[in-house]
Amino acid sequence: MAIHVAAIDFGTTYSGYSFSVSAPETELKDVEILSNQIWNSGTAEVASLKTPTCLLLSKDRKVSVFGYEAEEQYADIVLDGDTEDYYFFHRFKMKLHNNKNITMTMVLKDVRGQPLPAIDVFSLSIKTLKDHLNSTGEIKNIVLDDEKTKWVLTVPAIWTDTAKQFMRKSAEKAGIPRDKLTIAHEPEAASIYCQTFPSAGCREIAEIGSRYMVADLGGGTIDVTVHEKIPNGTLKEVTKACGNGCGITSVDDAFIQLFVRIFGGPLLNSMKSDSPESYLYLMISIEQVKRTFQPTQTRKVNLTIPYATLDDLCQSNLGENIKNVVSSSSLACNIEICKDKIGIEPLFAKSLFKTTCDNIKALIQSVLQQATASSVSSILLVGGFAECKMVQNALKTVFPSMNIILQEDRYRSERCSFIWL
Repeated sequence: MAIHVAAIDFGTTYSGYSFSVSAPETELKDVEILSNQIWNSGTAEVASLKTPTCLLLSKDRKVSVFGYEAEEQYADIVLDGDTEDYYFFHRFKMKLHNNKNITMTMVLKDVRGQPLPAIDVFSLSIKTLKDHLNSTGEIKNIVLDDEKTKWVLTVPAIWTDTAKQFMRKSAEKAGIPRDKLTIAHEPEAASIYCQTFPSAGCREIAEIGSRYMVADLGGGTIDVTVHEKIPNGTLKEVTKACGNGCGITSVDDAFIQLFVRIFGGPLLNSMKSDSPESYLYLMISIEQVKRTFQPTQTRKVNLTIPYATLDDLCQSNLGENIKNVVSSSSLACNIEICKDKIGIEPLFAKSLFKTTCDNIKALIQSVLQQATASSVSSILLVGGFAECKMVQNALKTVFPSMNIILQEDRYRSERCSFIWL
């Protein structure tokens, strides 16, 4: 009898999945793990193995769209003036972080402030990913049997039991049987993945007796813990997972505050509500800068902006064109407009990462100071934010004696959660 496994990585900023059908005698390291098909974003002209965590719903629930497609359809809906008939939820996972009032009847508000039961938003999002996974499997001539498939859903290790239970209930409402569902802690899934498929840099931590730190740098949260590989080949948690909400979205917030300082909060809010396609374009540009900005960069950072939209808003809200608004800003010595880009001085651009990097360094330092972490000599960086060069450089600078490891094939958490079982 074949073994069916499917895993969903439900992230703050991006989500994805993987799956496989294998023979019982197949060793884990030999199992072929299939990730989701390329998610295409026509608006942004990008292709990704993950899709944004956002959900578009019609009021009658007949339309349920997730990811890039949801972003693009909602932009069209705004242009058509039909927003009253739809809900649009974006980056809502963090509503469960540090929330002491989580209940099955709690409500989330969409981008326009319209309320909907949170359990519906989460369950419909998971169901849409589940349906997409099944469709991708059919394309590959793989049918996942609902009665046989083992499902894995990832959650931050630092979440409360109530938040984890909420995700479990959401998955069950999405059609995943309770007895077939495993809730996996994200840093543990990543650690197991690196043990099972170690790249050259991970071989040291794959040895029996090795004790190393796992820093899961995600979109919304940072999870840090210490693992030890014990003689039977499994992993032991040496320090309890700890963390905070200083994930990659905190850098987004710093960039957005830059624009608030230039144009003002009301103008940015107007763009977000009235021209969501332009706001989305800006967020994608910020994402590209975050991923490509180098600590040693000496030239200006060129951030592409929705120039026409911002110019119209400047003239209607501030009575000046965009060039005059930027040149008269208190930040004029650090920024300038050049065609459809804002050029940012490199030192000022680095400052936008500082608070987040400082929070990550402090968190890691607090764990390393624990007695059980005294023998740790390696830090395994996982999660999408681990690819940020600014974070990597900050950690190498502060912890020069540590072996900073990044899985060479850019570990994908949906694949990591898969091997949990």
